[in-house]
Amino acid sequence: MKKFITSIFAGVALLFAACDEAPKFTINGSVSGADGKSIYLSHVGIDKSTLIDSAKIKSDGKFEFRSTQPQSYDFYRLQLDKKGRAITVAVDSTECITLTINGKNFADSYVVEGSEESRKIQEIAALRNALEKQIELYVKESGATPDEIRTTIYNITKEFKENIFKQYIMSAPDKASAYYALFLQTNGIYLFNPNINRFDSKCFSAVATALNNRYPESVRAKNMYSIAMRGMQSTRPVTPDTIEAKESTLSTTGIFDIKLPGIDGDSISLSSLKGKVVLLDFITYSDVRTSEHTIALRELYGKYKEQGLEIYQVSMDADTHFWKTSADKLPWICVLDGSSIASTNMLLYRVDKLPSYFLINKANEIVMRDEQINDIYAEIEKLLKE
Repeated sequence: MKKFITSIFAGVALLFAACDEAPKFTINGSVSGADGKSIYLSHVGIDKSTLIDSAKIKSDGKFEFRSTQPQSYDFYRLQLDKKGRAITVAVDSTECITLTINGKNFADSYVVEGSEESRKIQEIAALRNALEKQIELYVKESGATPDEIRTTIYNITKEFKENIFKQYIMSAPDKASAYYALFLQTNGIYLFNPNINRFDSKCFSAVATALNNRYPESVRAKNMYSIAMRGMQSTRPVTPDTIEAKESTLSTTGIFDIKLPGIDGDSISLSSLKGKVVLLDFITYSDVRTSEHTIALRELYGKYKEQGLEIYQVSMDADTHFWKTSADKLPWICVLDGSSIASTNMLLYRVDKLPSYFLINKANEIVMRDEQINDIYAEIEKLLKE
């Protein structure tokens, strides 16, 4: 009897342990020509990638990862020795994804089984790579003028996006491959930008709606919905009435006032800085040039802050979370323009490139913009003495 009771309790304990264990997915396979190397698995989040596991490749080339089933469909990257390009796979359940990889040509030569969405992602990545090579070859060999090159690249990219939309987005907007396609980049620039292109905005809206219907409580669905809504607002035509209403905010001292939310959510107006020398800066943190620009501003701000310089930085980023993460550690005033690149603020200040900046004197008057400035240190010192 005692043994029977003991076995019952043991069985119950195992049952509870099984119930407590969260469902997991598996990524396994083999890598040829990589004996002794390590393979790394990272989770691709909304604003960053996080390393979650690594494994030493066995002599037979095999590896295996197991991790908790995600909240909605999600993305993971495999990388060899943290170098070179990565393989992206999609997970939305407890599937077992098997990869057969050529270690010498890691991201370009592999076979994926057990995940149709991961196979589609492989196809999309290959099409993107072909687009980059096509553009690179054209620029190198065409002999065309810069304007002709820009026009041709625009047409090539437009055709590529329309094909991607038909094959992978319109046909199944609720799938991981559709989401992945929207965030394709070439040379660090996003191909689909919902804030400046109405077609792109509609693509984001289609995926956002489908994702929200399928996984309404997921972080990824809420973030995508936010991007799509801002895109719809940004790509609405700017009417004369809109401009006229905005122009009514022109201050008596000669600036178009801007009043936008800062990191803590409270609105901060440009006109409230009267009495200081202000550098008004329009940027987007997702731009690869922003890092160098920020370094230059840090040096400038560190030198003149105590003498009365303030920086009022207006971000045009589409992703609020990404903006907050990027701006959180910056020492100057950071605000977000929810209208993004189609904002009337950019229109009124005649901003046609990012980053762009202006110098404003203590009387809230615009003195000059970046194209007119040869020595910004000298100009700021001059304004501080006035």
